[in-house]
Amino acid sequence: MALRAVGLVAAAVPAPDAILGSFIGIAALIRSVSFQEGRLLEEAMIAIGRRNPDLVVLGGGVRLPVTPAALEAVAHNRSGALKGLSLDADAKARSTYAPDIVTVNRRYRSALVIDVKRSLASYLATHRLSELKTRMLAASLILPDWLYKEKKRLAVDSVGIAIVDGSSGTSDHEAGLWSLAEIDDLLEVDGAASAMMLMRERFAARVQELIEAEMLRLARPLVEAEAREEARSGGASDATTGHDDRGADCGDGDEFAPAPAIAGADDGADRAGARGNDFHGRSNRSSATASTASAPSRSERLIRFGFAQPRLHA
Repeated sequence: MALRAVGLVAAAVPAPDAILGSFIGIAALIRSVSFQEGRLLEEAMIAIGRRNPDLVVLGGGVRLPVTPAALEAVAHNRSGALKGLSLDADAKARSTYAPDIVTVNRRYRSALVIDVKRSLASYLATHRLSELKTRMLAASLILPDWLYKEKKRLAVDSVGIAIVDGSSGTSDHEAGLWSLAEIDDLLEVDGAASAMMLMRERFAARVQELIEAEMLRLARPLVEAEAREEARSGGASDATTGHDDRGADCGDGDEFAPAPAIAGADDGADRAGARGNDFHGRSNRSSATASTASAPSRSERLIRFGFAQPRLHA
Protein backbone atom coordinates (compact mmCIF):
# COMPACT_ATOMS: atom_id res chain seq x y z
CA MET A 1 0.00 0.00 0.00
CA ALA A 2 2.80 2.41 0.93
CA LEU A 3 4.82 1.43 -2.16
CA ARG A 4 1.86 2.17 -4.41
CA ALA A 5 1.50 5.60 -2.81
CA VAL A 6 5.23 6.26 -3.36
CA GLY A 7 4.81 5.27 -7.00
CA LEU A 8 2.00 7.78 -7.40
CA VAL A 9 4.16 10.48 -5.82
CA ALA A 10 7.02 9.69 -8.20
CA ALA A 11 4.65 9.80 -11.16
CA ALA A 12 3.57 13.37 -10.45
CA VAL A 13 4.11 15.47 -13.58
CA PRO A 14 5.14 19.05 -12.78
CA ALA A 15 3.65 21.89 -14.78
CA PRO A 16 5.97 24.71 -15.89
CA ASP A 17 6.22 27.52 -13.35
CA ALA A 18 7.82 30.88 -14.07
CA ILE A 19 8.71 31.45 -10.41
CA LEU A 20 9.98 28.04 -9.37
CA GLY A 21 11.71 27.33 -12.65
CA SER A 22 13.88 24.22 -12.49
CA PHE A 23 12.85 23.67 -8.86
CA ILE A 24 9.29 22.81 -9.89
CA GLY A 25 10.14 19.10 -9.71
CA ILE A 26 10.76 19.30 -5.96
CA ALA A 27 7.60 21.37 -5.47
CA ALA A 28 5.55 18.82 -7.43
CA LEU A 29 6.85 15.99 -5.25
CA ILE A 30 5.93 17.82 -2.05
CA ARG A 31 2.47 18.71 -3.32
CA SER A 32 1.85 15.13 -4.36
CA VAL A 33 3.02 13.87 -0.95
CA SER A 34 0.43 16.02 0.80
CA PHE A 35 -2.37 14.43 -1.21
CA GLN A 36 -1.10 10.85 -1.35
CA GLU A 37 -0.31 10.70 2.36
CA GLY A 38 -3.90 11.59 3.23
CA ARG A 39 -5.20 8.92 0.87
CA LEU A 40 -2.75 6.40 2.30
CA LEU A 41 -3.91 7.03 5.87
CA GLU A 42 -7.55 6.61 4.84
CA GLU A 43 -6.95 3.36 2.96
CA ALA A 44 -4.87 1.92 5.80
CA MET A 45 -7.53 2.76 8.39
CA ILE A 46 -10.19 1.12 6.25
CA ALA A 47 -8.09 -2.03 5.83
CA ILE A 48 -7.32 -2.21 9.56
CA GLY A 49 -10.92 -1.50 10.57
CA ARG A 50 -12.11 -4.45 8.53
CA ARG A 51 -10.05 -6.72 10.74
CA ASN A 52 -12.64 -6.12 13.46
CA PRO A 53 -15.44 -8.62 12.70
CA ASP A 54 -18.00 -6.42 14.44
CA LEU A 55 -17.38 -3.45 12.14
CA VAL A 56 -18.98 -2.57 8.84
CA VAL A 57 -16.47 -0.18 7.27
CA LEU A 58 -17.51 2.13 4.45
CA GLY A 59 -14.96 4.15 2.52
CA GLY A 60 -15.53 6.58 -0.30
CA GLY A 61 -18.94 6.79 -1.88
CA VAL A 62 -20.93 7.87 1.16
CA ARG A 63 -22.32 11.33 0.53
CA LEU A 64 -24.69 12.76 3.12
CA PRO A 65 -26.85 15.86 2.64
CA VAL A 66 -26.21 18.78 4.97
CA THR A 67 -29.70 20.19 5.35
CA PRO A 68 -30.73 23.52 6.93
CA ALA A 69 -32.73 21.57 9.53
CA ALA A 70 -29.66 19.57 10.52
CA LEU A 71 -27.47 22.67 10.76
CA GLU A 72 -30.08 24.42 12.87
CA ALA A 73 -30.37 21.42 15.19
CA VAL A 74 -26.60 21.39 15.72
CA ALA A 75 -26.45 25.14 16.26
CA HIS A 76 -29.13 25.12 18.98
CA ASN A 77 -28.17 21.97 20.84
CA ARG A 78 -25.06 20.88 22.64
CA SER A 79 -23.41 17.64 21.63
CA GLY A 80 -25.22 14.67 23.14
CA ALA A 81 -28.51 16.53 23.56
CA LEU A 82 -29.93 15.53 20.20
CA LYS A 83 -31.60 12.38 21.49
CA GLY A 84 -34.35 10.83 19.46
CA LEU A 85 -33.64 13.01 16.43
CA SER A 86 -33.01 11.45 13.04
CA LEU A 87 -33.48 13.44 9.85
CA ASP A 88 -34.58 12.29 6.41
CA ALA A 89 -31.73 11.24 4.14
CA ASP A 90 -33.81 12.12 1.07
CA ALA A 91 -34.29 15.74 2.09
CA LYS A 92 -33.09 18.33 -0.38
CA ALA A 93 -29.91 20.16 0.55
CA ARG A 94 -27.67 22.74 -1.05
CA SER A 95 -24.52 21.02 0.14
CA THR A 96 -23.31 17.56 1.07
CA TYR A 97 -20.57 16.05 3.19
CA ALA A 98 -18.56 13.01 2.13
CA PRO A 99 -16.93 11.28 5.13
CA ASP A 100 -13.53 9.70 4.62
CA ILE A 101 -14.68 6.65 6.58
CA VAL A 102 -17.93 5.47 8.16
CA THR A 103 -17.85 2.57 10.60
CA VAL A 104 -20.85 0.74 12.04
CA ASN A 105 -20.36 -1.50 15.07
CA ARG A 106 -23.07 -4.13 14.80
CA ARG A 107 -22.46 -5.32 18.36
CA TYR A 108 -23.13 -1.92 19.92
CA ARG A 109 -25.40 -0.60 17.16
CA SER A 110 -23.22 2.50 16.96
CA ALA A 111 -21.71 4.40 14.04
CA LEU A 112 -18.74 6.69 13.54
CA VAL A 113 -18.26 9.45 10.97
CA ILE A 114 -14.47 9.79 10.56
CA ASP A 115 -12.48 12.50 8.81
CA VAL A 116 -8.74 11.84 8.42
CA LYS A 117 -6.28 14.74 8.14
CA ARG A 118 -2.55 14.33 7.59
CA SER A 119 -2.15 17.28 9.98
CA LEU A 120 -4.48 19.63 11.86
CA ALA A 121 -1.88 22.39 12.15
CA SER A 122 -3.53 24.53 9.47
CA TYR A 123 -6.99 24.00 11.01
CA LEU A 124 -6.37 24.85 14.65
CA ALA A 125 -5.64 28.54 14.16
CA THR A 126 -8.64 29.18 11.89
CA HIS A 127 -12.41 28.72 11.82
CA ARG A 128 -12.03 25.77 9.42
CA LEU A 129 -12.01 23.21 12.23
CA SER A 130 -15.24 24.53 13.73
CA GLU A 131 -16.91 24.52 10.32
CA LEU A 132 -15.77 20.95 9.67
CA LYS A 133 -17.15 19.70 12.99
CA THR A 134 -20.47 21.45 12.36
CA ARG A 135 -20.82 19.80 8.95
CA MET A 136 -19.88 16.42 10.37
CA LEU A 137 -22.40 16.69 13.22
CA ALA A 138 -25.13 17.80 10.81
CA ALA A 139 -24.34 14.86 8.50
CA SER A 140 -24.40 12.47 11.47
CA LEU A 141 -28.07 13.36 11.99
CA ILE A 142 -28.75 12.08 8.49
CA LEU A 143 -26.63 8.94 8.75
CA PRO A 144 -29.09 6.65 10.65
CA ASP A 145 -31.79 7.11 8.02
CA TRP A 146 -29.22 6.76 5.21
CA LEU A 147 -27.91 3.48 6.65
CA TYR A 148 -31.42 2.14 7.10
CA LYS A 149 -32.38 2.94 3.51
CA GLU A 150 -29.12 2.32 1.67
CA LYS A 151 -27.50 -0.53 3.64
CA LYS A 152 -30.25 -3.11 3.98
CA ARG A 153 -31.93 -1.64 7.06
CA LEU A 154 -28.73 -1.42 9.06
CA ALA A 155 -29.86 0.25 12.29
CA VAL A 156 -27.83 2.26 14.81
CA ASP A 157 -28.68 3.83 18.16
CA SER A 158 -25.76 6.26 18.38
CA VAL A 159 -23.60 8.24 15.97
CA GLY A 160 -20.31 9.93 16.80
CA ILE A 161 -17.81 11.99 14.86
CA ALA A 162 -14.02 11.77 15.02
CA ILE A 163 -11.38 13.90 13.30
CA VAL A 164 -8.07 12.02 13.20
CA ASP A 165 -4.84 14.03 13.27
CA GLY A 166 -2.36 12.05 11.19
CA SER A 167 0.58 13.94 12.70
CA SER A 168 -0.46 12.74 16.18
CA GLY A 169 -0.14 16.30 17.45
CA THR A 170 -3.70 16.85 18.67
CA SER A 171 -5.98 14.90 20.97
CA ASP A 172 -9.19 16.18 22.56
CA HIS A 173 -11.93 13.56 22.62
CA GLU A 174 -14.45 15.97 24.11
CA ALA A 175 -14.01 18.07 20.97
CA GLY A 176 -13.98 15.08 18.62
CA LEU A 177 -10.21 15.20 17.94
CA TRP A 178 -8.19 11.99 17.92
CA SER A 179 -4.47 11.44 17.52
CA LEU A 180 -3.36 8.80 15.04
CA ALA A 181 -1.65 7.07 17.97
CA GLU A 182 -5.09 6.47 19.57
CA ILE A 183 -6.92 4.69 16.80
CA ASP A 184 -6.69 1.32 18.59
CA ASP A 185 -9.63 2.52 20.70
CA LEU A 186 -11.38 4.25 17.83
CA LEU A 187 -11.40 1.16 15.59
CA GLU A 188 -11.23 -1.32 18.50
CA VAL A 189 -8.36 -3.16 16.80
CA ASP A 190 -5.28 -3.75 18.96
CA GLY A 191 -2.03 -2.76 17.23
CA ALA A 192 -3.77 -0.47 14.72
CA ALA A 193 -1.77 2.60 15.72
CA SER A 194 1.63 0.87 15.63
CA ALA A 195 0.86 -0.58 12.20
CA MET A 196 -0.10 2.87 10.90
CA MET A 197 3.06 4.43 12.34
CA LEU A 198 5.29 1.79 10.75
CA MET A 199 3.61 2.24 7.38
CA ARG A 200 4.05 5.99 7.61
CA GLU A 201 7.76 5.65 8.44
CA ARG A 202 8.30 3.50 5.33
CA PHE A 203 6.41 5.97 3.21
CA ALA A 204 8.46 8.86 4.61
CA ALA A 205 11.79 7.10 3.94
CA ARG A 206 10.94 6.41 0.30
CA VAL A 207 9.60 9.91 -0.29
CA GLN A 208 12.77 11.45 1.14
CA GLU A 209 14.80 9.31 -1.24
CA LEU A 210 12.81 10.73 -4.15
CA ILE A 211 13.39 14.31 -2.98
CA GLU A 212 17.11 13.68 -2.45
CA ALA A 213 17.44 12.21 -5.96
CA GLU A 214 15.72 15.27 -7.44
CA MET A 215 18.03 17.61 -5.52
CA LEU A 216 21.09 15.73 -6.79
CA ARG A 217 19.74 15.93 -10.34
CA LEU A 218 19.44 19.71 -10.02
CA ALA A 219 22.89 20.04 -8.45
CA ARG A 220 24.71 17.95 -11.08
CA PRO A 221 24.83 20.66 -13.83
CA LEU A 222 26.12 23.18 -11.28
CA VAL A 223 28.88 20.83 -10.15
CA GLU A 224 29.86 20.06 -13.75
CA ALA A 225 29.91 23.75 -14.65
CA GLU A 226 32.14 24.50 -11.67
CA ALA A 227 34.51 21.69 -12.71
CA ARG A 228 34.74 23.10 -16.26
CA GLU A 229 35.44 26.56 -14.91
CA GLU A 230 38.23 25.24 -12.72
CA ALA A 231 39.69 23.38 -15.69
CA ARG A 232 39.65 26.54 -17.83
CA SER A 233 41.28 28.57 -15.05
CA GLY A 234 44.06 26.01 -14.72
CA GLY A 235 44.70 26.01 -18.47
CA ALA A 236 44.88 29.80 -18.63
CA SER A 237 47.43 29.84 -15.82
CA ASP A 238 49.68 27.40 -17.68
CA ALA A 239 49.50 29.45 -20.88
CA THR A 240 50.35 32.65 -19.04
CA THR A 241 53.38 31.06 -17.41
CA GLY A 242 54.74 30.09 -20.84
CA HIS A 243 54.29 33.67 -22.10
CA ASP A 244 56.33 35.08 -19.22
CA ASP A 245 59.40 33.14 -20.38
CA ARG A 246 59.46 34.76 -23.81
CA GLY A 247 61.04 38.11 -22.86
CA ALA A 248 61.84 40.46 -20.02
CA ASP A 249 59.61 43.20 -21.49
CA CYS A 250 56.50 41.29 -20.53
CA GLY A 251 56.72 42.65 -17.01
CA ASP A 252 56.53 40.93 -13.68
CA GLY A 253 54.99 37.50 -13.92
CA ASP A 254 52.89 38.13 -10.81
CA GLU A 255 50.69 40.53 -12.79
CA PHE A 256 49.38 37.60 -14.85
CA ALA A 257 48.87 35.17 -12.00
CA PRO A 258 45.26 34.14 -11.51
CA ALA A 259 43.44 35.80 -8.62
CA PRO A 260 43.17 33.62 -5.49
CA ALA A 261 39.79 32.00 -4.89
CA ILE A 262 37.58 33.66 -2.26
CA ALA A 263 36.98 31.21 0.59
CA GLY A 264 33.45 30.63 1.88
CA ALA A 265 31.88 32.01 -1.34
CA ASP A 266 -11.06 -7.47 19.78
CA ASP A 267 -10.31 -9.09 22.29
CA GLY A 268 -10.62 -5.84 24.17
CA ALA A 269 -14.32 -5.51 23.28
CA ASP A 270 -15.14 -8.69 25.24
CA ARG A 271 -13.45 -7.64 28.46
CA ALA A 272 -15.66 -6.77 31.40
CA GLY A 273 -16.63 -3.13 31.29
CA ALA A 274 -15.91 -2.62 27.59
CA ARG A 275 -18.61 -0.57 25.93
CA GLY A 276 -17.18 0.47 22.60
CA ASN A 277 -18.18 3.69 20.87
CA ASP A 278 -21.85 3.55 21.86
CA PHE A 279 -21.81 7.06 23.41
CA HIS A 280 -24.21 6.31 26.24
CA GLY A 281 -22.68 3.59 28.38
CA ARG A 282 -25.91 3.02 30.29
CA SER A 283 -27.47 0.28 28.23
CA ASN A 284 -26.29 -3.22 29.03
CA ARG A 285 -24.61 -5.45 26.49
CA SER A 286 -27.67 -7.59 25.92
CA SER A 287 -29.68 -4.60 24.78
CA ALA A 288 -26.78 -3.39 22.64
CA THR A 289 -26.61 -6.71 20.82
CA ALA A 290 -30.33 -7.10 20.31
CA SER A 291 -31.38 -8.07 16.81
CA THR A 292 -32.94 -5.61 14.43
CA ALA A 293 -36.17 -7.60 14.49
CA SER A 294 -36.62 -7.04 18.22
CA ALA A 295 -35.75 -3.33 18.04
CA PRO A 296 -38.54 -0.77 18.44
CA SER A 297 -39.96 0.92 15.39
CA ARG A 298 -37.90 3.64 13.76
CA SER A 299 -40.25 6.33 14.98
CA GLU A 300 -39.76 5.23 18.63
CA ARG A 301 -36.01 4.60 18.68
CA LEU A 302 -33.78 6.99 20.61
CA ILE A 303 -30.68 7.81 18.56
CA ARG A 304 -27.87 9.55 20.39
CA PHE A 305 -25.33 11.81 18.72
CA GLY A 306 -22.04 13.33 19.77
CA PHE A 307 -18.28 12.94 19.71
CA ALA A 308 -16.52 9.59 19.60
CA GLN A 309 -15.45 8.30 23.02
CA PRO A 310 -12.65 5.86 23.90
CA ARG A 311 -13.57 2.40 24.99
CA LEU A 312 -13.41 1.76 28.73
CA HIS A 313 -11.87 -1.24 30.45
CA ALA A 314 -12.59 -2.55 33.91
